Amino acid sequence: MLKLIKIAVGSAAAIFLADLSGLNYSTSAGIITLLTIQDTSRETIIISAKRICAFLLATGLAYTVFRLFGYSVFSYGIFLFLFIACCGSLHLGTAVSTNAVLVTHYLLEKNMSPASVGNEALLLLIGAGIGTLLNLYMPDKGREIRLMQRRLEEDLRAVLFRMAEYIGKEERPDYTESCFDKLQADIGVGKKQAYTYMNNTFFQESKYFIDYMNMREQQTVVLRDIYKKIMSMRTVLPQTEQVAELLCETAETFGESNNARGLLAKREEVLLRMKDSGLPVTRQEFEERAVLYGILMDLGYFLQLKKAFSDALTKEQVRRYWSGE
Repeated sequence: MLKLIKIAVGSAAAIFLADLSGLNYSTSAGIITLLTIQDTSRETIIISAKRICAFLLATGLAYTVFRLFGYSVFSYGIFLFLFIACCGSLHLGTAVSTNAVLVTHYLLEKNMSPASVGNEALLLLIGAGIGTLLNLYMPDKGREIRLMQRRLEEDLRAVLFRMAEYIGKEERPDYTESCFDKLQADIGVGKKQAYTYMNNTFFQESKYFIDYMNMREQQTVVLRDIYKKIMSMRTVLPQTEQVAELLCETAETFGESNNARGLLAKREEVLLRMKDSGLPVTRQEFEERAVLYGILMDLGYFLQLKKAFSDALTKEQVRRYWSGE
């Protein structure tokens, strides 16, 4: 709704300002505003900059073509071919349509006097300028992302608690991968919110949320591997309880501002206790303990992902995003 209001108000304002300035083809300024307003502030600024660069290119090409071949539809076709080819190679494709329309005004006027070029330049600047100014205001979505982070952490806790519960059972008929559905869906929404937030802000630290969501997504992949290992187990060993306790503690204590160092240290303690326990007596016990060891390795990687995320944060990111923790 906000975007629609911006387009309506901005287009009308651009046409009014172009009329007030005495420009020809003033309605083009409104169309340019409509095409300029994108979903995010960053996209709007980028597309406006591209259109200005493409305008300079279009003016030079149009002047050359019309001077050589005259002001005709045939000449315009040659111009379009050259202009689209150049914009494609310069990654200015999104600016083609706007400037192609502006050049038709030269064709209609059958001249490219300084006044005509100035008229088109002002149409572009008014249309793109109003669109850019309007789109600099975007509602702050930081609170929404914060709520999504909390949901993700609750999702992860639920998955870890279920793992701690079912690793100690020999039969698991009701333990399925559906336990990851909500977590995966929330990660998808969270990543979309994070990219939108970054593209509406202009400080480097805004990339924090994207890095956070990517880290949680990688952790989910690891948890799926742990789930498969749990499902492969058929007996409960004395060591199983130690791993279950570690999974519980991980669920209870991990959070956004937990750098995971303490949990990594406790995982090492569990590994040492497992190494100090007696050797397996049967082949099945050997295989089950190998699976437990694999789970501990996966859990270590799960925690290392969080530690790496924490270690990579700048002081400004810690101050901005962890100050309330």
